Amino acid sequence: MHEARLCLSLLRLAEETLEREGGARIVAVDLDVGAWSGVAPEALESAFPVCARGSRAEGAALRWRETPGRDLVLRSLEVV
Repeated sequence: MHEARLCLSLLRLAEETLEREGGARIVAVDLDVGAWSGVAPEALESAFPVCARGSRAEGAALRWRETPGRDLVLRSLEVV
């Protein structure tokens, strides 16, 4: 499942952003998922908690919206 690999990359990017911007923990990740991206949002939802286990995003909500196009975009992070 390539969504697990995408989640790991997404979490790495989120952790780097958290380091740069400050904050202790990620509580939500917001994504735009392109309708033609080849990404199954439901598979992302399943993979995300497993991939986030043990990270500063453990327990974070994954929120997504479908958009036109092929892109998968990290729209925002909610941190505390």
